[in-house]
Amino acid sequence: MTMNDYKREFLLHLVGTGAIRFGSFRLKSGCLSPYFINIADAMRTGRDALKVADAYVKKIEDAKIKFDFIFGIAYKGIPIAVLIAMRYAQKGIDVRWGYNRKTEKDHGEGGMTVGDIQGRDRVLIVDDVISTGFTKLESWLKLNYSFEDIKPAGVLVGVDREEMDSDYRKKFEECGLYIYSILSASDIFDYIGGKI
Repeated sequence: MTMNDYKREFLLHLVGTGAIRFGSFRLKSGCLSPYFINIADAMRTGRDALKVADAYVKKIEDAKIKFDFIFGIAYKGIPIAVLIAMRYAQKGIDVRWGYNRKTEKDHGEGGMTVGDIQGRDRVLIVDDVISTGFTKLESWLKLNYSFEDIKPAGVLVGVDREEMDSDYRKKFEECGLYIYSILSASDIFDYIGGKI
């Protein structure tokens, strides 16, 4: 099996920083897993964070994702959104970004969403990992309810654990949400098995 250079670099970065761990882990979904991914561990220094940003930007460019606004899901998606926007700024492209709050703010600017989402924006949701898809779908539905004329540009994650069931996949399709991932669980296990 062949793997794009940026995907291989990202995988090696995750392994090298300990962002991928093996053992027995209980996930947010309640399921037990033989591995755990915490992309925050791959962003502990500025240099490491830039490696993560580069992988996300290269995936956007490789997949030719068209977007107007980057939306980071609290909490790990927030720094990813910032890093992507900063990398684009270094290329001379000014990208708007924002994020959701876990709880609604009732003072200052208030609300659940931070950022300048505008009408007819194509919104790219970013996060670290996708498992069941619940959090990403819920985030899109809340955004779509708050900003009725926005459009989905997709969901971009570092790793797709390939655990989403067919019912959820259908819900994503109904919303027009396409899932883009830099790596999949299969990529990780192919690497461990020496196939990559």
